Amino acid sequence: METDFTLSVVHEDPAFLVVDKQACLPTVPLKEDPPEKITLLSLVSKQYPEVLLACGQNAWEGGVLHRLDTATSGLVVIARTQEAYHSLKHIQKADLFWKEYVALSSLHTDVPRPGFPPYPYGDPVLGGGKEIAIGSLFRRYGENRREVRPVSMDSSKQLLDKTSGTWYITKVCYSGKTESGANQFTCRLSSGFRHQVRVHMAWSGWPLDGDTVYHGKQAPNLALRAVAVRFLHPVTQEQIEIRVQ
Repeated sequence: METDFTLSVVHEDPAFLVVDKQACLPTVPLKEDPPEKITLLSLVSKQYPEVLLACGQNAWEGGVLHRLDTATSGLVVIARTQEAYHSLKHIQKADLFWKEYVALSSLHTDVPRPGFPPYPYGDPVLGGGKEIAIGSLFRRYGENRREVRPVSMDSSKQLLDKTSGTWYITKVCYSGKTESGANQFTCRLSSGFRHQVRVHMAWSGWPLDGDTVYHGKQAPNLALRAVAVRFLHPVTQEQIEIRVQ
C-alpha cells in the first residue's frame, strides 16, 4: 500500500534531488509495470513532476541516475531537468560519481557457491581496515536470471561471452563490530551492476545479513544502506558530497 512508504528528500537543488529510499520500495518501475505501481519515482513525481520529463533511453525511469536494489535503502540521485540528467550521466561515465554503502555481515563461510569462481582477493576482515578492491565482470544466473555471478578475466570464453564486458569494482573496508556483534563494512563504487555489493561481499566469504539469495544470515531486512553520494554538480561542476546515517 502507498501509505506504507513516505518520501524523504535529503537535498533539493534546482537541477537535482537526493532522496532517501526506504527498503522494500522499488526505485523505478519496469517497462511492463502498471502506472499505479508504487515506486520511489512515483512518490517523487507527485511532488516534483518534472522528474518524469528528465530522462534518458528508458523514459519510464524518469530522471533517476542510478538504481538501488528493492531491498536496499539509502540515497538516490534524481535529475530535475534534461540538461542536468545528461550532465550527470557524463559525470558517471567519467567515474566521478561515487556511492558509499554500509553493509553488515555476521556469517563467514569459505564454502564455494554454485557458479562463483575462486575468490582471488584478500579477506576484508583480515585486512585490518585497509581498503580491498574486489573486481569482476558479471553474468546473470539461475532461474529467470534473477541472481548474479562474478566472472573473472581468466574464466572460460563461454562465461566471458555471457557478460556485458564491463569490469566492476567494489572497494571494501572493514569498520569493526557493531554492538550486536555483526561485522560492519564500508563499500564504495562508481559504476555499478545489479546486486554488485551483495555479490562481491558473498564472494569474499561475508554474505550480508538478510540476504537469503546469496546465503547470508537470516534477518528481517537486508543489511545494506547507501549512506553517501559524491559527484560534480551538473551546473557549477563543484564537487559535492551528501551523507546520511
